[in-house]
Amino acid sequence: MLTDKNKNKPTSPMDGNFEIGPTATAMSETAQGFDKNAPDTGDTLLTIPKSDVSLEDEIDRLAQALSLKFEELTLIHQFSERLKIGEDAAVVCQSLLEELAPCINASTIAIDLYQDDDLQCERIFLFTGERWDENWLGEVASYATSVVGGDICAVGNAPVAILNSPAEDSPAFVRTVVIPIQRDGMSLGRMIAVRPIQEDEFGTVEADLMKSTSMILAAHLINQRQYMEMQQMFEGMIQSLASALDAKDSYTSGHSSRVAELATMIAKRLGFDQDGINRIRMAGILHDIGKIGIADSVLRKPGQLTEDEFEQIKHHPVLGYEILKGIKPFRNILPAVRHHHESWDGSGYPDGLAGDGIPLDAQVLAVADAFDAMTSDRPYRSGMTMDKVVGIFKDGRGTQWAAVVVDVLLASPEILNAKRKNPDSDA
Repeated sequence: MLTDKNKNKPTSPMDGNFEIGPTATAMSETAQGFDKNAPDTGDTLLTIPKSDVSLEDEIDRLAQALSLKFEELTLIHQFSERLKIGEDAAVVCQSLLEELAPCINASTIAIDLYQDDDLQCERIFLFTGERWDENWLGEVASYATSVVGGDICAVGNAPVAILNSPAEDSPAFVRTVVIPIQRDGMSLGRMIAVRPIQEDEFGTVEADLMKSTSMILAAHLINQRQYMEMQQMFEGMIQSLASALDAKDSYTSGHSSRVAELATMIAKRLGFDQDGINRIRMAGILHDIGKIGIADSVLRKPGQLTEDEFEQIKHHPVLGYEILKGIKPFRNILPAVRHHHESWDGSGYPDGLAGDGIPLDAQVLAVADAFDAMTSDRPYRSGMTMDKVVGIFKDGRGTQWAAVVVDVLLASPEILNAKRKNPDSDA
């Protein structure tokens, strides 16, 4: 190793400071450009300074930094993979908090999503760790942000705030990190971490990890809100179609909504998942949409229909199918719309399907549709008593309607009692 006559000078290159020192001797006989027998001329050579940090310590620091970065990337990857459009925002945020907790030494980590009046979304405040009042923690976060960025911060451009030494006017004497959840000029909320003043200061490691995840969360929340806007628009379109049908036939006004509600209750008892429940509700609202194509003189006729008129009415499931089939979001309800007048024994219409060949959604709608039709008033008769309705369903169980669906209906007293009428009103 190169040696130096001045023992007080650093002799390691680790700090990057090089000194000009006295003549150095050769490291070994094999060192090129040096002669161990050469006389000391007093000329100075570049010597390698010494650092207080050893090479092993530098390697350890680098390894630790790489480990933290790998941990951050792993968390981001895992969190991104689990994101699903349409999933409840509270579930997404709680999942993120649970993944952040082991990575950040904080007594409390919280996500505060702001209220959205346009989408009618309430404020969401979630946390992990020590429980604090959300208003108090909000004050702590706002104080830290104001200290770092000033009292007025542009909407959607709030700064990252790390406050390790709060002043006397602080709401609490704690160390705080506040990361805005924002994107494209939209301020969606904030991520907050606090820990006691007695513990180590927050640094860029914690802030960077929180910022990385907040950016992904912000992008997801914006996509989710756009999805919700589309859903609201879609649901509005569905309701408009149902309202158009109600306006065409005032005698059956509200029928579609009641069928949708009843079909949803039956579907839940049959064990439908949430997608199935949403599907059956939509199908219930639109199951009679084909009646828009039926002549008013037939649809509004106060008396019994002739055979030809009834044939026109029987065409409405096919008309409804044709109206909806070109609209992609309605494709999953087409079987229920087309086949809700099929009979278990194959005597129904339009296609004469029988038994399990009838789609389950259509089986459910058939029972819900018949129940509401029997219990509702018509121009030519009053709604039937519940005893008579129950008797008809028992007689038609396994012939006109699927037995399993009828059994669920008759085993639901809350449904029957809601529609029960005075026996004197029977017609």
